[in-house]
Amino acid sequence: MATRPSTFPLQRIIFLAVSVVLCVQVGWWCNVQIRESSRLMEARIRALRATRAEAWQLDGLSILSKNQPGSASRAGLLKGHLPNLPDLEQRRKRIQSRYPHVAVVPAPIALDDPALLDGAAYLTLRPEPVLELENQRWHTVFRAVTEGAFMVVVVLSGLVLLYRKLSEELDLRQRQRNFTSAVTHELKTPIASLRVWTETLFTRTLPDDQRARIRDLMERDLERLNELVGNLLDVARAEAGNLVIHPEPLELEPWLRELCEDMDHRLGVGALGLRLNLSTEPLWTHADPKALGTVIENLLSNAYKYAPEPRSTTVTLDEDGEDVRIVVSDLGHGLAAKDLPHLFQRFFRVGDELTRQVAGTGLGLFLVKEIVTRHGGLVRASSRGLGLGSAFTIRLPRLPRPADA
Repeated sequence: MATRPSTFPLQRIIFLAVSVVLCVQVGWWCNVQIRESSRLMEARIRALRATRAEAWQLDGLSILSKNQPGSASRAGLLKGHLPNLPDLEQRRKRIQSRYPHVAVVPAPIALDDPALLDGAAYLTLRPEPVLELENQRWHTVFRAVTEGAFMVVVVLSGLVLLYRKLSEELDLRQRQRNFTSAVTHELKTPIASLRVWTETLFTRTLPDDQRARIRDLMERDLERLNELVGNLLDVARAEAGNLVIHPEPLELEPWLRELCEDMDHRLGVGALGLRLNLSTEPLWTHADPKALGTVIENLLSNAYKYAPEPRSTTVTLDEDGEDVRIVVSDLGHGLAAKDLPHLFQRFFRVGDELTRQVAGTGLGLFLVKEIVTRHGGLVRASSRGLGLGSAFTIRLPRLPRPADA
């Protein structure tokens, strides 16, 4: 069973540092855009106020041009006359036609609104252009913030993808190293054992019962080697897409009962604590007995390796709608929730291969999924938590009972 090696903390620190720097840079850029937009708006408002002053000057010149200074009398006295003021409505039309942003109002609206030369009215800025400038400013600010946020999201998304790809690559390399260590151990142990037994048989004269016992041990080591090599070949075929199965109509209850009892005998009678809960109704599927047998044997082998004594292993066979369901459950070490999504990955195992206590290569469950998938079925692992056991559920399409069965 498997788990993902922890990613290096340095990678996470670098990722967080780059994220913080990026956010600070984008925040600075947005702040610059906001300041510049405010400065531009103030400049435009000053320009509008300048047009108001120009309008006041235009109106004052129009009044002065129609009112010339008075002439002096013979006695040397200044002789003047009352000013001839233009009509206010005409003046308003003249101002607004020349300066559309300026309005002539009877009372001041802003504190700095100037009065006309004759005091008949006041000049003020229309609210529409000021509101338009404000809307333009907020539009600019919103666009700057949106662009900054979009850039942050895009860059961080790219960094996350790169981080995940890098983590996956490091994870795969770590699992490959673990696999190499595991295969070395799996090969070295039975080979060393066979060497010892061979030297013993050829260098000593032993009673028949001891020779028979050594023969049994050697057969177990050879079977272990054969199983390992077979798994490696099947995995290589699965990765190349050349894993061939030969499906045929298969009645599951007698086949599964015989397979489980044989596996229990191979591991040691009673060692699995095997309990069969098989449906009495004939259930058929289209499967390769040998390939599907590899699946069940791998699951029972895991139940044996990853559970302390006394073990309790239950194999259940029943129907579920249009599927048949096989469940292999145990009361072993269980699985952490974080391990479940990665359990069927190639080379994936719980813990470090250098400190592991259970023999294995991390290929068994990968092969289980490949075989079940090629049968058109699904396999799922579940566990209530560490120390609470685990269960593996296999679903295969149900086949109607053949007419000749």
